[in-house]
Amino acid sequence: MKKRIIAVVVSLCILSTCFIALQYTASAATTEKHEAGALVNGITNSNDNATILQCWNWSYANLKKEMPKVASQGFSVVQISPPNEIKEGTKGHTVVEGNDDKNGWWMFYQPAGFQINESENNALGTKAELIDMVEEAHKYGIRVIADSVINHMGTCDGESSKTSTNPMDHLTPRAKDFEPEIFNNQLFHSPWKNMQYLEDASKYSQYDSTYDLTRNCTSRLPDLKTEDSRVQSAIYDYLKELVDVGIDGFRFDAAKHIETPDDISSLKSDFWKNTLTAVKTYAKNTYQKDLLAYGEILNTCGVNRPWSMYYKLMKVTDSGLFWQLSGAVDNGTAAIPQNITMSGANKSHAVIWNESHDTYMDANTSGFSQAKRNKLWAITAGRDGITSLYFARPITNVTSNKATLKNALKSVQLGAAVETDWATSKAVAGVNKLNNIYADKGEYISNASGVTVIERGTNENNGGVLLVNMQGTTKSVNITLQKKKVPDGTYKDAVGGGSFTVSGGRVSGSIGNTGVAVIYPESMEPTQPATEAPTTTAAPTTTAAPTTTAPITTEAPTTMSQFEKGDVNRDKLVNIKDVTLIQKDLVNLIAFDTEQKWLADFDADGRESIKDATKIQYKLAGIS
Repeated sequence: MKKRIIAVVVSLCILSTCFIALQYTASAATTEKHEAGALVNGITNSNDNATILQCWNWSYANLKKEMPKVASQGFSVVQISPPNEIKEGTKGHTVVEGNDDKNGWWMFYQPAGFQINESENNALGTKAELIDMVEEAHKYGIRVIADSVINHMGTCDGESSKTSTNPMDHLTPRAKDFEPEIFNNQLFHSPWKNMQYLEDASKYSQYDSTYDLTRNCTSRLPDLKTEDSRVQSAIYDYLKELVDVGIDGFRFDAAKHIETPDDISSLKSDFWKNTLTAVKTYAKNTYQKDLLAYGEILNTCGVNRPWSMYYKLMKVTDSGLFWQLSGAVDNGTAAIPQNITMSGANKSHAVIWNESHDTYMDANTSGFSQAKRNKLWAITAGRDGITSLYFARPITNVTSNKATLKNALKSVQLGAAVETDWATSKAVAGVNKLNNIYADKGEYISNASGVTVIERGTNENNGGVLLVNMQGTTKSVNITLQKKKVPDGTYKDAVGGGSFTVSGGRVSGSIGNTGVAVIYPESMEPTQPATEAPTTTAAPTTTAAPTTTAPITTEAPTTMSQFEKGDVNRDKLVNIKDVTLIQKDLVNLIAFDTEQKWLADFDADGRESIKDATKIQYKLAGIS
């Protein structure tokens, strides 16, 4: 198992290994480019107003290509599929494959190891492509979070026929290669037993329910002994590795199936403290970054297991509120449900989706029309203080028939990034823009004649308003604004392009054919458009490793440099940014000028090499 040691020790590795390992630490150092709640490129970095685009099964290279579109649609966060080693290869396979879905999308949820996937047959791509994509996202002010499967490991072949209660008989053999300590010490809950979901308080005790949820297996997947410090160490190292490559947060799959410090004494553990809390502290201290983390919890936490056990550690999916909102859209209810359904929680604790990949694949939401999903997105992401997730459908088909859906998905390659309604919906873009502009600036919700009205802003000079016709699409309105924060004037609807007038606290105009309208003062438009990344010096497109590990001979500049050794970006500081640039120059991702090559020769041995990057890290870590 990986040990927690200072990253500079990897300087003993060969050049290619050193470059990758060191770049993890370096690449994340440039991600925090603005104060919390501020805009970069028109996009907010507020964790409580994050609009997450779930890029389900997308490859890193394809996501990088789509980043301009993601930015122009106003999403502030992208969520990637689990990037760790898994039980089988996925490259060349489709979302649904064969009658048994073999090698389909679910393969990403069967870990073989807790390190970034380096397999050549990974449909998501290489580690270098992941780093490249994250850096591209950060140029646009977009953050990247990783779906993280840390409750269990993958199954063996022929799992459905296994009857043994020994968890090792159910485990993927690849775990021995990637997690030998976990494998050799059999760090799984035993005896193996599939979960029964004993969540009825009238029938089962708190112990029975908690044991079933946290010790038995979800979908026959061998359940990790998460209370064991060796498992915790492996998970922490993995999360830290992701942070070091620039990842900005995590979605935790099956979160309620991992015990908390507040569980009953015989079943509690410090797993979350030693993994999530510890890596949050690491990210804050190392990169001045507040990680965005949320856990997938559906319906209930179990008998006498309060939601607070989880939402004080991370945000939590509120599936109950999602279904209430879905019902409100179906019923044309203008007075939308506002209260979080998780007992004791508030909206800052919640993540609400317009659908999830599970509800989609189970055909529970695949029949939702685009009009319905537009409205769901508007009454979720249009609010202040709620983190929202938009599922990027892999196909545009709308069907509630599971067999029909799966048959259609047999033609979609894993890794494909398809521009479905996430990329084409003007309603989505308009709502996201409103959310970016008014993040953390308050809300007031009212309804009038079947129209939900969400007012945003801090005073009467800067307010904006979202109008959602819950009873149809196109509609002429003349509505009294309750807070009167939108100044008098004529406005262009950011969704449909139509004209609205605000006068004396009333807004009038026509909602377009999406059923959604967004208006706000032109003065609130961000100064930087979200359609283009800030101007940077273009780097070569190749990410290939160098063909040789030979160091680069350096020559002194023709005139005496005013900068100290190591300061290759010439900002009069020697820090982790300089380490990143040296690594990139060594593998031909960028090209130093003569002075920069001389500055890169930190140890003054007459040549630029990986040793220079390592020695700068030694200096920064206080090691002689």
